[in-house]
Amino acid sequence: MKQPFRQLRGYSLDPGFSTRLDTASINEITYHIKWEELSKGPCGDYFEVVDYDPASNCFYDPVDLNAENVLAQNGLDPSEGNPKFHQQFVYTVAMKTLEHFEQSLGRKIIWSPRKPSAGASNSNDLSEGYVDRLRIYPHAFRDANAYYDPDKKAILFGYFEAAPKVQGNNFPGGVIFTCLSPDIVAHEVTHAILDSIHPRFIENTNPDVAAFHEAFADIVALLQRFTIPQLVEHQIAQTRGNLEEFSFLGELATQFGNALQGSRGALRGAIGKVDSKGIWKKYKPNPEDYKTIFEPHERGAILVATVFEAFIRLYNNTTADLLRIATNGTGILQPGAIHPDLVKRLAAAACEIAERLLHICIRALDYCPPHDITFGDYLRALITADIDTSPKDTNGYRLALIEAFRCWGIFPDRVNTLSIESLQWAKPDTLTAKQQNILKYTARFLKSHVRDIVDISTLESNNRKEIYTMSRKVQKELHNLLIYTKRNGTEEADWSDFLQKLGLTNHAKVFYYEDEIITTEKVPKLEVHKVRPVYRIGRDGKLVEQVLVTITQTFRVTNGSLQGAKFRGGCTMVINMSRDYDVEYIIYKNITSDHRFTYQMDYQQGKNASFTALSDSMYEEESGFRSINFAHLHFH
Repeated sequence: MKQPFRQLRGYSLDPGFSTRLDTASINEITYHIKWEELSKGPCGDYFEVVDYDPASNCFYDPVDLNAENVLAQNGLDPSEGNPKFHQQFVYTVAMKTLEHFEQSLGRKIIWSPRKPSAGASNSNDLSEGYVDRLRIYPHAFRDANAYYDPDKKAILFGYFEAAPKVQGNNFPGGVIFTCLSPDIVAHEVTHAILDSIHPRFIENTNPDVAAFHEAFADIVALLQRFTIPQLVEHQIAQTRGNLEEFSFLGELATQFGNALQGSRGALRGAIGKVDSKGIWKKYKPNPEDYKTIFEPHERGAILVATVFEAFIRLYNNTTADLLRIATNGTGILQPGAIHPDLVKRLAAAACEIAERLLHICIRALDYCPPHDITFGDYLRALITADIDTSPKDTNGYRLALIEAFRCWGIFPDRVNTLSIESLQWAKPDTLTAKQQNILKYTARFLKSHVRDIVDISTLESNNRKEIYTMSRKVQKELHNLLIYTKRNGTEEADWSDFLQKLGLTNHAKVFYYEDEIITTEKVPKLEVHKVRPVYRIGRDGKLVEQVLVTITQTFRVTNGSLQGAKFRGGCTMVINMSRDYDVEYIIYKNITSDHRFTYQMDYQQGKNASFTALSDSMYEEESGFRSINFAHLHFH
């Protein structure tokens, strides 16, 4: 049965583009989103829009998307002045973004759970902490900002007055609503989803962590834009098929950027940017940038530019034959507008590449370590994720990504070459016979416990709470298995060696840091964050069935100048359900690594001169970690 859709109108770019002759026809489009039962707000299975404006001390009447007059016209007319349209639009873009994630990941998104309140007693209620809906506040405050609040489980959008000078599409001194920018909405929803998938990615353990959160949110927002055919066709026609020239497709939050005092254009660009003279120039890959730039947004822009470098390489390679046909083999187009049929073919290629690359970027999250992410780790995750869903790289996606990362100077640790074989995460086939037996025992243990989750995950109904509850039950059982030193006749030494292969330990550890002997708690705390089955369709049409397991462990420093600091280790395990629960990958960060401990402590204390350039206002101390403070990172 074909999935029914709800059609809702909205902007493809920003509201200001509807006041320009050249873009008005393509700025107002109709989005197709998955149908769900809604109450006023809108309030559905995943999101609840609450339109309270504290600055004006008022609640705006909630929109009813089920009203006959609203359904009949595919939603309300796009309008900057109608709060009900604002509610409709944030819901629409949030759902479209979530759909891309669920399609790519092959499972339902379950929001990051609430933390137990201080002093709360341990509860046997496995549904404790479950978050049914993420709240969205379209008019949360008056400021040029928007952010995801991981404690409130909410996304808050601001509004502000534009700069008093004429700039871009803005009315000088007019009101800019961040909730009407599809880029900003998608960006913030991505932060919330990323927090639900990898909750440890908010811990600022190396220069790439905060930058990755920002970059990944930008990548999703911008690639999502490239999946809108009418918008891509319009911009392809404007640039005569050359995506290396300026177009609005590669510009993030243009109206927001233009509205800021002293701004020279869009907030950020994926393909190029405006220089100090006001001239737009395409980025030229510079390997030195990754070594010298550490501010999170600027460092994140390097990763965004890297992914779009791969995108442009794929587009140029895929469309080369079309240009040869259109130019009688010269590859050089004649002056003037290109033929509409060529526009459609080029745009179709760009949309297809963007959607595939978007799904590769999202799927790669399942192949990342559960914390302490680096850009090099992400490259390996991209390559491995794509191999699992498309064993034959007939279109060159993996090669394009490798080329792009290489020209921007981003290289993973501990690989011998940049070949696909070296970059793919290693299979756990270097384990000893005893370690392999323990691994197989653990996989069989999971197989006997995960069937209930598998059964309920395949249902179409909104049963995310049941999935959450069942997953926590299996997590608890796996946790109990791992904290014991003997299982199935296994000796303590063998079990210890096996845990080390997972980046874990069942012993205390002494670290040597500068002139100090650093001691830790005797047995580090172990947490099983995720046990989730996934079902993905690869580019070759084959079904990929896996179980994802993420485990972390935490050392707490008990003495010296680092007292109270935390250091984590752990792994992501990828288990193939189709091959009798064969463990395919163990992607880990070792908790006993002296090198990683020293590097992380140096970084968090600003021992490296480059790191001290980071503003402390962007971070907040939380139980021994400098964690990313989302309220200070976005859209300033």
